Amino acid sequence: MRYVTNILILLVGFVAFSQTQEKTAVDSVQYKRTYGLRLGIDAASLIRTGIDPEYNGFQILGDYRIKNKLYIAGELGNENIDRNSDRIDFKTSGSYFKAGIDYNLYQNWLDMDNMIYFGARLGAANFSQNLLRYDYAQDNSYFPVFTNVVDREFKGLTAVWLELQLGIKVEVLPNLYMVANVQLKRMITEKTPDNFDNLYVPGFGKTYDTSEIGVGYTYGLMYRIPFFKK
Repeated sequence: MRYVTNILILLVGFVAFSQTQEKTAVDSVQYKRTYGLRLGIDAASLIRTGIDPEYNGFQILGDYRIKNKLYIAGELGNENIDRNSDRIDFKTSGSYFKAGIDYNLYQNWLDMDNMIYFGARLGAANFSQNLLRYDYAQDNSYFPVFTNVVDREFKGLTAVWLELQLGIKVEVLPNLYMVANVQLKRMITEKTPDNFDNLYVPGFGKTYDTSEIGVGYTYGLMYRIPFFKK
């Protein structure tokens, strides 16, 4: 019994030692993250261009990882609106640029590289606006509505806004990502035409006299050009 007891003690000790070594080996495994430039295109603006005869535009997406969960990111685009409505006809054309950061809120498993991210951007646009026609506002519907044909172009208009994003970036193939986000925007400053107001700002969207808040969304594809791993 003494020999059996000693053997059992040795076996228990050996098993415990083996489990400790196995756990240490598993814990010591490190997965390297890929660092590189990720570029893509916004499919939402391309689809809208194809189905909306009053809209034409595109947007390029980009980001670069600077830390495991932190990225510098931005968007570059161009939009043209030729809007005809009951009360006003106008055209807006211009380009915009947004720059900021994305922070990954998602804890990846093993060697996965997906993102559920919160982002912040500072956006700026340079554009022109052509007022073609507008109707005088009146409360009494018994009298005819008077139309003012203007056909006047306002150039050199600018706007700056702050934008918050919440979105996902999912790796569907090696280095190929599906991207989608929603955006909340707050106008900081804008240059408006004389005796008129901006009706649409490229990159920001519709503007309203009663609010400086805008919303938007993006979905598309991005491809990462891998530079190194660490």
